[in-house]
Amino acid sequence: MWATPIRQFRASASIRQVSLTFFTKETCQLCTNARAILYKTLENEKFQNINVKVVDIMKPENSDAFDKYCYDVPVLHVDREGQAKPVKFMHYFDEAKLAEEFGR
Repeated sequence: MWATPIRQFRASASIRQVSLTFFTKETCQLCTNARAILYKTLENEKFQNINVKVVDIMKPENSDAFDKYCYDVPVLHVDREGQAKPVKFMHYFDEAKLAEEFGR
């Protein structure tokens, strides 16, 4: 169901390089809702340079992510170059809060 593992948007010079990792699983309604909010937020022209890597925690190759987030999906990591730890969003996503974080 999560056929697109990485989504590439066109470059925008005004936003510092942000990379997203979205941890999810197919049988999760919260994940479906969060994904819709995430992609709606990314439709904003300011965020067109942001890449999203989708990680299905139920796949065997993602067992580390399963061990970490089996009870917490959906989880979104917001990574920036030079940032020690990702900013994390869990469970319920808010479009305004995502936009604020992406725009830093």
